[in-house]
Amino acid sequence: MKHLIIVNSKAGASKDLAAFKETVNKDFKGLDYEIYETTGPRSVIPYLREYLSKNTDRLRVYACGGDGTIHEVVNAISGYKNVELAVLAVGTGNDFVKIYSEDKDYDKVVKEKMGAKRFQDFKTLINGDVIDIDLSKISGPSLKEPWYSINVINFGFDAIVGAKGNYNKIKGYKNPYGPRAIIPAILGGRFNKIIVKADGEQLNKKRMLLASLGQGQWVGGQYHASPKSDNTDGLIDVVMLKCMSLARLMIQYFGRYTKGEHLDNEKLMKRIIYRRAKEIEIISNKDVDICVDGEIIRGKEFKVEVCPKALKFVLPKSK
Repeated sequence: MKHLIIVNSKAGASKDLAAFKETVNKDFKGLDYEIYETTGPRSVIPYLREYLSKNTDRLRVYACGGDGTIHEVVNAISGYKNVELAVLAVGTGNDFVKIYSEDKDYDKVVKEKMGAKRFQDFKTLINGDVIDIDLSKISGPSLKEPWYSINVINFGFDAIVGAKGNYNKIKGYKNPYGPRAIIPAILGGRFNKIIVKADGEQLNKKRMLLASLGQGQWVGGQYHASPKSDNTDGLIDVVMLKCMSLARLMIQYFGRYTKGEHLDNEKLMKRIIYRRAKEIEIISNKDVDICVDGEIIRGKEFKVEVCPKALKFVLPKSK
């Protein structure tokens, strides 16, 4: 088996590339391996596709970085039966791997990063077990080709914050996802004219606050948005919050939504729509922001479909 290590030099612990390469050379000694350093956003996709067009042997690809790195690698290897994905979680949020945390306590998963620590040792990944997991495929007129999501597709209020934060980051503002992103979302992003259909059923009338379509469960580093998602059940979890006042959102919903307690609260469920579906339609009369595993796309209409058992994923071997 060939081992291909993809490293995002701008993510977390991989910033010290000399030390990183030394660790790789030590842990992969005696194995057939090589390292590829990403050169910019989505640069790994054409590289991997060309690589896979020439190599048909069993390949284990190690995405070393954060959720953005994982997302790009997934979009390059999806559809290849000879490829396995391993994750070395050295990003900031590490949202996807949180679902595999061996400790489900919120504070430990988020603050102590227990969800990521299991995925920070090459040796446990080299000897890890492979499972089949589902992906979500999103397509629409504004996309040149479909994108694949391994974690969560979200839109509405939180995607507006993310899009504005990305813009602020490019501009070089400090704390780009803070007030400069949140205040515009509060002023113009709580009553979104987006219609959502799940397996043909229209879930809302005209507006919505926010929604997540989950294979994974976590977004934004700390929000347990889709706590019941299971990426092996052949379905996509749809969690939608209806429009509400800012006071209600902050006082009644925000804390429980953050900790993933919203779907088990009968009172809160009065303003939440929850479904499991194989196909979701997103329809708007104007371009809206859609966050796909942390990456923003824009458009008026999208279709999201489940791709059952579409990816071979490596679970670290317990020490």
